[in-house]
Amino acid sequence: MYRVTLVLAVFLLTALTPPGTVSGSDPICFADHEECVDPRFADFWRSNDVHAITGTKGNALRIFGYPLGPARIESVNGEAVLAQPFANVIMQQPLGNTDPAQISLQKIGLERLSQLKQAPSLPQSPPETQRAGCRFFEKTGFNVCDEFKNFWESNGLNLDNERGYTDSERIALFGLPVSSQRREAAANGRQYLTQWFERARLQYDSVAEEMIITPLGRDVVDNRPGVPPLPRNKGVQVNATSVTAGGILSARGNGYTNDRSVTITVFRADGTSFATGKEVTPDTNGVTERYCLEVPANALPGIWAIVFNGVQTGHQTIGFFRVVTTGTPNTTCPDLIAPLPGSR
Repeated sequence: MYRVTLVLAVFLLTALTPPGTVSGSDPICFADHEECVDPRFADFWRSNDVHAITGTKGNALRIFGYPLGPARIESVNGEAVLAQPFANVIMQQPLGNTDPAQISLQKIGLERLSQLKQAPSLPQSPPETQRAGCRFFEKTGFNVCDEFKNFWESNGLNLDNERGYTDSERIALFGLPVSSQRREAAANGRQYLTQWFERARLQYDSVAEEMIITPLGRDVVDNRPGVPPLPRNKGVQVNATSVTAGGILSARGNGYTNDRSVTITVFRADGTSFATGKEVTPDTNGVTERYCLEVPANALPGIWAIVFNGVQTGHQTIGFFRVVTTGTPNTTCPDLIAPLPGSR
């Protein structure tokens, strides 16, 4: 059974890198646009800037669109990723992992349909009848035909540095079809033949004989909740879900029975990390002593993460909190009250 999820996220605690600053390539900036491609997504952008069939340059801007804002930690189905929104897509990678091979595109086609209260139940029942000359996808129950089929098969993400696109690379860019072809109004008021995919919405302009990758990234970001949800804590207890910049947060980790000491790493809202230079000691139950984090007064607001790493075992746990700029910062380290966090 195909299960509908708004976005695809893979979160691996073991992928968290040692403390440091933003790594990777230099940012990619544009003369006529304010936002830049974050350095951690820049190599991924460059690897897709030449079309793998035609060899045409500038393909990344065509399929991704301009960046809409900086990279930030966000929650995807309860898991933490570093994500950067673009006009047409939202790129993401596991928090702390700078390998371009770990970058994927969120399933914003499904997310936008959910925002519009039109989320499909997949696979469609009954499924469409497979049509001659079309690609039928049993997993969702829809055909891709005509200009949509040609466009879907002629584009993708270049994941193997080889000429052409495989089905896996096409799915990585567009996803599978989640609707039939139908006429829908565009932002300019015109009606276009439209088909929705997991990661994209394609519209065909029959006058210009041109396929349009619509700006779903912008639509999704503009219609998300004002206060994004926190990811789920994994084996870490924090005293509060939010802390005012300049205040103090307390946290502790669990599951460190075979560790003599545990180190701390903190991830800022932009995904950069720093070491506190602090080690904490676990007790006989494997629970670390309380750690008090002084959040800088000029801290970047947004979702932050605190990671406990067992020095002897490598066991990692992670907790999340939101840094805000409103309110009066607390000046003492808060107590932590049972129950203890579960270990993972």
